[in-house]
Amino acid sequence: MAARTSSWWSVVGVLIGLELRQRLRTTRWRITLAVTFTVISLAVFGSMYLALSVNEADANYDGWARNLYVVVLGVELFLGVVLAPTLTATSINGDRKDATLAVVQATPISHWQLAVGKLLGSWVSCLALVGVASPYLVWGIVAAPYGIGTSVLGVLVLCLIFLCYCGIGLGYSALTARPAGSAVLTQATVFFLVLGLPALFGLLYSTTSEDHEVVGAEYTYVDDSYDTVPNCRDVASVRSYEHTERIWWLLAPNPFLILPDVVAAHDNPRVRVWTSDERPPDPSVARPIAETLATARTGPYLKEPTCADTRANASNRSFYDERAEFESGKVGDSWYLGLAVNVILGALGLTVAARRLRVPARTLPRGVRIA
Repeated sequence: MAARTSSWWSVVGVLIGLELRQRLRTTRWRITLAVTFTVISLAVFGSMYLALSVNEADANYDGWARNLYVVVLGVELFLGVVLAPTLTATSINGDRKDATLAVVQATPISHWQLAVGKLLGSWVSCLALVGVASPYLVWGIVAAPYGIGTSVLGVLVLCLIFLCYCGIGLGYSALTARPAGSAVLTQATVFFLVLGLPALFGLLYSTTSEDHEVVGAEYTYVDDSYDTVPNCRDVASVRSYEHTERIWWLLAPNPFLILPDVVAAHDNPRVRVWTSDERPPDPSVARPIAETLATARTGPYLKEPTCADTRANASNRSFYDERAEFESGKVGDSWYLGLAVNVILGALGLTVAARRLRVPARTLPRGVRIA
């Protein structure tokens, strides 16, 4: 059984090698990697210049270094969103158009081996983006406040997202006859996850509004004089709140929210008031981005500040501290759900591709030839 499994994966390894050699025949990959390294370098040193030179009074290398990891990962993700689907969007119909697919299908390999080999071959090509940025990633991991283990986990999640997008592109490449059509459909699907679902969340935001009766502080001034201390009393009122916990899942598959949520739970916490003379370190930009997703998932905080909250001192927790803790309670608890959605989409694309690569083929779409 072990020998059979080893043989199965050895065939997949040969197919991965064929896929990589086919891509290495051209010199465009060298240009692509050079452009990628240039773009990442410009983002890194451009952000350093803006952080250290534009506002010299607040220039702080430590503050910039805390965000270097997020900057590099964000640029990598942006480039991968464009490149990863493109690598597989023409993998099957392009080979069929060039009459090279039938040569491989004539060998004693299964349709699953062929599909997995093409998927992993495209994924390895896409991982070259991560390899090019590895010097900056190592720099960012060392300087990040998350810890090495959490930072490496963020890189692994980035690689898995690339694999999912390659699977989506492979499925469309098997479904459509023309490479241009599959490329457009793949990019449209990926950008729907990145932009379309957040736009749909914004459109549905107002529909989640619901009225609730809450008790809050009401202030009145004596003789309409604003120079005196106002009187405070707690009154009940009806206020409208948006229950975003009903539609937060629309934001979960967004990769630009998944990656910050991976590391945000280990980031420096936000400190509104500090008692010592030394200001505590601020969190990186990953924390507020992840808190946006966490706030949408937890929904509204159905409470308003009362008179007792306004008189809270240092020994008591204020209303605003409790609300901030409630809204950020889900930070770091949503990224695996969004990643699972992407994995399901990628697995669906791989399954479609494998079924379309079966030999003999039962039915083919119009305009698709066997060879």
